[in-house]
Amino acid sequence: MSLKSHEARPAAIPEVGAAHSETSREASPSRPLNRTERAVWLGLLSTHMRLLRTLDQELVAAERLPMSSFEVLLTLAEAPGGHLRMKDIASSLLISRSGLTRIVDDLERQGFVERRKCSSDARGFDAVLTDAGTKAYRRGRKVHLTHLRREFLDKLTPEQLTAMAEIWETAGFDEHANDC
Repeated sequence: MSLKSHEARPAAIPEVGAAHSETSREASPSRPLNRTERAVWLGLLSTHMRLLRTLDQELVAAERLPMSSFEVLLTLAEAPGGHLRMKDIASSLLISRSGLTRIVDDLERQGFVERRKCSSDARGFDAVLTDAGTKAYRRGRKVHLTHLRREFLDKLTPEQLTAMAEIWETAGFDEHANDC
C-alpha cells in the first residue's frame, strides 16, 4: 500500500487545528484525513520504516544479524527459561509461522537457537536460545540500542517520550498490546 493512497482530496482537508467533535468522528469514520491526521499517519509509517531499515542495516553490518533474527533472539532472551513455542513467537512478532520457520532455520544453522519438542504438546516445537545465541543477542542488543537511541529516542525530550507512551497506551498499542 502506497503512503499516498491515504491522501485526501485537497477540498476535503480542513485547516490544521480545525476542531473535530466526537460526534463527527462517530458519524463518518471513513471521512478523509485532515492535514494533522495525515501528518500523524504518514509520520508514523515513515518513521517506522526508516528506523527499521536503519536498525537492520546496522545489525547486519556489525553482527551479520538481520533485524528479524534479532527480534527472535530478543523474544527468546526475554522469555522465561529462554524458550517459547514457535507459534507463540510468530504471534508475538506478527509474522507467519512459515516466515518464523525460515528465520529459526537460519538461527539454528548459526548455532543461536535449537528446536526441541514441546513438553506440553508433542505436536509442537519450542525454540530454545543457546549460549551462542545469548552472546549474539547481547552483541546485537548493543548495536540495536545505540542506533535506536541515536536515530529516534534521543531526538525526543523526556516530555515528548512520556506523551508518546501515553498516546500508544490510549491508542491500544502499548507494551501490553500482545497480552490480548
